[in-house]
Amino acid sequence: MAVALLLGGLFLLLGATAWAVRPRRAGGTGRGAEAAAAASSAFTWVVIAGFAYSLLGLAAAVREPGSAGLTAALLQLLAVLLAAALGAASLGAAGEEDPPRARVASAGFLVAWLSLVGLPPAVGFHAKLLIYRALLSAGWGWAVVAAMAGSLAALVAAFFAASLYQPPALRSLRVFWVVLLLAAVVGLGIYPQAGIAVAAPVARLVIGP
Repeated sequence: MAVALLLGGLFLLLGATAWAVRPRRAGGTGRGAEAAAAASSAFTWVVIAGFAYSLLGLAAAVREPGSAGLTAALLQLLAVLLAAALGAASLGAAGEEDPPRARVASAGFLVAWLSLVGLPPAVGFHAKLLIYRALLSAGWGWAVVAAMAGSLAALVAAFFAASLYQPPALRSLRVFWVVLLLAAVVGLGIYPQAGIAVAAPVARLVIGP
């Protein structure tokens, strides 16, 4: 029952996040608008793919209850949600030209991608490491290879999106949220124990003592 509830909540979050970072219809016409929509679309699909890593951790926990699979799945879920929120704030802003704020948006977009791909210093790096370890504990070396291949595909998508990305100008409130989410993603990447300290008790609550 607990696993079913966790799965149900996971897919609910997946749908909500997919809606939140769905490709925008950029104002105006021309290549700029098309490029912005393409970058947003690439980001959306990599966010959705990020949830698959949580499912891998959950599967490892079911196969090998002694592993840290569920903790890894929850940390990965947190990493994806933070990256999705950061990317959405960086992609969906509008306002007058303001280069300093646009640079904040560019930094947010970059760090969101780093976390989704699983590169330091973002929290997604540690989440994927835990996923890989849980899969190895479950005896699924082939799944580790597949997961790494997925990360490589996400890296290719990141280069594609970066070539199309055009930083928007941001309103003050947008800057606040971008900076806050940026600090959370990098902070948990530098000090992952904080994220694990939250994920581990929740995992114990789900699977029991």
